[in-house]
Amino acid sequence: MSRILGEERHALAVYDPVSGSAVTLHYRQPTSEERVAYQLSAFRLEGGQRRFCLGETRLKFGLEILTGFGTGDFLITEDGGEVPLDPERHPDWKERVKEHAPDLVSYLAQQIFEGLRVVPREEQERS
Repeated sequence: MSRILGEERHALAVYDPVSGSAVTLHYRQPTSEERVAYQLSAFRLEGGQRRFCLGETRLKFGLEILTGFGTGDFLITEDGGEVPLDPERHPDWKERVKEHAPDLVSYLAQQIFEGLRVVPREEQERS
Protein backbone atom coordinates (compact mmCIF):
# COMPACT_ATOMS: atom_id res chain seq x y z
CA MET A 1 0.00 0.00 0.00
CA SER A 2 1.29 3.43 -0.87
CA ARG A 3 1.87 6.24 1.59
CA ILE A 4 -0.48 9.15 0.96
CA LEU A 5 1.66 12.26 1.18
CA GLY A 6 0.07 15.09 3.11
CA GLU A 7 -2.33 12.80 4.99
CA GLU A 8 -2.95 14.40 8.37
CA ARG A 9 -4.36 11.48 10.36
CA HIS A 10 -2.75 8.09 10.67
CA ALA A 11 -3.62 4.97 12.65
CA LEU A 12 -1.59 2.22 14.27
CA ALA A 13 -3.35 -0.90 15.51
CA VAL A 14 -1.49 -2.61 18.35
CA TYR A 15 -2.18 -5.64 20.49
CA ASP A 16 -2.83 -4.59 24.08
CA PRO A 17 -1.61 -7.35 26.40
CA VAL A 18 -3.66 -5.97 29.31
CA SER A 19 -7.06 -6.15 27.61
CA GLY A 20 -6.12 -8.91 25.19
CA SER A 21 -7.52 -6.93 22.27
CA ALA A 22 -6.39 -4.67 19.46
CA VAL A 23 -6.28 -0.95 20.20
CA THR A 24 -6.14 1.62 17.41
CA LEU A 25 -4.08 4.71 18.15
CA HIS A 26 -4.59 7.76 15.91
CA TYR A 27 -1.62 10.05 15.49
CA ARG A 28 -0.18 12.83 13.38
CA GLN A 29 3.18 12.65 11.66
CA PRO A 30 5.92 14.27 13.75
CA THR A 31 7.59 17.37 12.38
CA SER A 32 11.26 17.36 11.41
CA GLU A 33 11.97 19.43 14.52
CA GLU A 34 10.21 16.87 16.72
CA ARG A 35 12.22 14.05 15.15
CA VAL A 36 15.47 15.85 15.97
CA ALA A 37 14.28 16.72 19.50
CA TYR A 38 13.30 13.07 20.05
CA GLN A 39 16.79 11.87 19.16
CA LEU A 40 18.47 14.55 21.27
CA SER A 41 16.33 13.91 24.34
CA ALA A 42 17.11 10.19 24.50
CA PHE A 43 20.25 11.13 26.48
CA ARG A 44 20.69 13.84 29.10
CA LEU A 45 23.67 15.14 31.02
CA GLU A 46 23.14 15.11 34.78
CA GLY A 47 26.02 15.87 37.10
CA GLY A 48 28.49 15.38 34.28
CA GLN A 49 27.15 11.88 33.57
CA ARG A 50 25.18 10.79 30.50
CA ARG A 51 21.75 9.47 31.48
CA PHE A 52 19.71 7.25 29.16
CA CYS A 53 16.16 8.71 29.04
CA LEU A 54 14.52 6.76 26.24
CA GLY A 55 11.50 5.72 28.33
CA GLU A 56 10.61 9.29 29.24
CA THR A 57 11.31 10.43 25.68
CA ARG A 58 9.00 7.83 24.17
CA LEU A 59 6.15 8.72 26.52
CA LYS A 60 6.53 12.49 26.06
CA PHE A 61 6.69 12.43 22.28
CA GLY A 62 4.08 9.68 21.97
CA LEU A 63 1.63 11.92 23.82
CA GLU A 64 2.54 14.85 21.57
CA ILE A 65 1.65 13.01 18.36
CA LEU A 66 -1.31 11.04 19.77
CA THR A 67 -4.56 12.54 18.45
CA GLY A 68 -7.08 9.93 19.56
CA PHE A 69 -7.98 6.26 19.51
CA GLY A 70 -10.63 3.85 18.28
CA THR A 71 -14.15 4.19 19.67
CA GLY A 72 -14.48 2.02 22.75
CA ASP A 73 -10.79 1.10 22.90
CA PHE A 74 -10.53 2.61 26.40
CA LEU A 75 -13.24 2.41 29.04
CA ILE A 76 -13.50 4.45 32.23
CA THR A 77 -15.75 4.21 35.27
CA GLU A 78 -18.22 7.08 35.31
CA ASP A 79 -21.57 7.46 37.07
CA GLY A 80 -21.34 3.93 38.46
CA GLY A 81 -20.75 2.23 35.12
CA GLU A 82 -18.20 1.74 32.38
CA VAL A 83 -18.29 4.24 29.52
CA PRO A 84 -15.92 4.74 26.59
CA LEU A 85 -13.22 7.35 27.09
CA ASP A 86 -14.08 10.03 24.56
CA PRO A 87 -11.79 12.96 23.67
CA GLU A 88 -14.89 15.04 22.89
CA ARG A 89 -16.41 14.49 26.35
CA HIS A 90 -13.27 14.05 28.44
CA PRO A 91 -10.79 16.94 28.01
CA ASP A 92 -8.30 15.12 30.26
CA TRP A 93 -8.19 12.06 27.99
CA LYS A 94 -4.42 12.33 27.36
CA GLU A 95 -3.68 12.45 31.09
CA ARG A 96 -5.83 9.35 31.62
CA VAL A 97 -4.10 7.45 28.83
CA LYS A 98 -0.69 8.62 30.11
CA GLU A 99 -1.49 7.37 33.60
CA HIS A 100 -3.15 4.07 32.74
CA ALA A 101 -1.70 3.05 29.35
CA PRO A 102 1.80 4.55 29.07
CA ASP A 103 3.03 1.32 27.49
CA LEU A 104 0.80 1.83 24.44
CA VAL A 105 1.78 5.50 24.06
CA SER A 106 5.48 4.62 24.36
CA TYR A 107 5.08 1.87 21.78
CA LEU A 108 3.45 4.36 19.40
CA ALA A 109 6.46 6.68 19.72
CA GLN A 110 8.90 3.81 19.30
CA GLN A 111 7.24 2.70 16.07
CA ILE A 112 6.84 6.17 14.59
CA PHE A 113 10.18 7.70 15.61
CA GLU A 114 12.37 4.57 15.52
CA GLY A 115 10.46 1.99 13.51
CA LEU A 116 11.90 2.31 10.02
CA ARG A 117 13.44 -0.88 8.72
CA VAL A 118 15.35 -1.85 5.61
CA VAL A 119 13.56 -4.30 3.31
CA PRO A 120 15.79 -7.35 2.69
CA ARG A 121 17.17 -7.55 -0.87
CA GLU A 122 15.21 -10.78 -1.59
CA GLU A 123 11.90 -9.03 -0.87
CA GLN A 124 12.88 -6.04 -3.02
CA GLU A 125 13.61 -8.33 -5.97
CA ARG A 126 10.17 -10.04 -5.65
CA SER A 127 8.35 -6.70 -5.86
